[in-house]
Amino acid sequence: MGVERGDAEPLLRASRDVERASDDAETTAAKLAVDRTRGAASARLVVGACAVAACLVGASARADWAHRRGGALAEREEVEAFGRELNVGDLSKYYEIPRKAKSVKQTHANRVLFYNFLHVPKTGGTFFHSVLRQVERRVNRKPKQEAFLGEELFPHDHESIAQWITWPLVDTTRENYAATRRHFATGEPAEYFGVDRLRKMYESGARIFSKGSYGMGLCEVVDAPCAYITILRDPVERFLSHYKYSCLAGAENRRLWNKAMKDKGECAMNLVEWHDYLGGDNWLHVLAPGGGENKDAQVAAAIANLDDPCFKFLLTEKLDDGLEKLTTLPDFARLNATLLANFAQHNEAPELDAHQQRLYDRHVANEDMMAHLRRNLRKSLAVYAHAKRTYERKWRQRLLSC
Repeated sequence: MGVERGDAEPLLRASRDVERASDDAETTAAKLAVDRTRGAASARLVVGACAVAACLVGASARADWAHRRGGALAEREEVEAFGRELNVGDLSKYYEIPRKAKSVKQTHANRVLFYNFLHVPKTGGTFFHSVLRQVERRVNRKPKQEAFLGEELFPHDHESIAQWITWPLVDTTRENYAATRRHFATGEPAEYFGVDRLRKMYESGARIFSKGSYGMGLCEVVDAPCAYITILRDPVERFLSHYKYSCLAGAENRRLWNKAMKDKGECAMNLVEWHDYLGGDNWLHVLAPGGGENKDAQVAAAIANLDDPCFKFLLTEKLDDGLEKLTTLPDFARLNATLLANFAQHNEAPELDAHQQRLYDRHVANEDMMAHLRRNLRKSLAVYAHAKRTYERKWRQRLLSC
């Protein structure tokens, strides 16, 4: 008999959260100024993305927009294509976790087969990846399991798995989420994704873990117990970290720079300009994908998903506490607490040269600019404020399958 699912936490009104966001999020210009001293897809999806972009702007305007925004355009198009995929082409909606029966039933509360990590960039995801890798090794490397399931749950030399850049974690990154979703939705190849294989994994105690920013909705097509987990961070601090990383430091081979920036050799935008350049800083698509213009509806959908009994979240500002809470889940009980010492190393901001640091310091000290930035981030701040208020209560609740 499966575990009986309770009702989700009641949804707070999105408008109330939006109004509270500025008071509840604890980031100030002065605090951030002090912080600086701490140290350094498939063809169908491509066609869908192009169609979405064409709806947003005219053909000629789109060409200019693409030129000015460089790598940021590809990310925005992929986000919109992802929302279209999950909402069956209806971009007026935002994804909410559905209730769906599974062929493989959850037999124990707080234990699922698939722990689907939704990576919000610049929240500590690199560190949490190492946490999942450690847990994956300890949970899945057992002689009985290997004899029953094979040495690897997903052999890296198999053609359907070889492209996973997060292997042995399931790949839900921008590059491979569509293929991953297709494997679980179709159950093919059956020797790795079929219902019988999933049942054997769950019953033997094996567990699946994933990483990527495009994993929302995957539990719907996994025909076995599945749950979501993520890390959330104060949206202003997260944005500033992203600004330092992607704009000033030009990380990942200047991936988000446009041609003019690359020709000049620097990204000299201020905080508000960078926010506009990105088309906003709406990481809410990780929690509630969609393409509608009603962002209050996206706030409501994101909060509803966080409140779902199949969702757990940690907070960057309380990461040590979150990892302790995580060990209350039986599958994470053997997590080595010494990993906590590595958090600062894995979550440090990039090193800036003297010129870049002066730019950053000047922008953060500009109270008008910081106030403008907070207004721009008010939707994300609303969701974060709700998460902070419900954090303790969420960890007192049982983890159930989606």
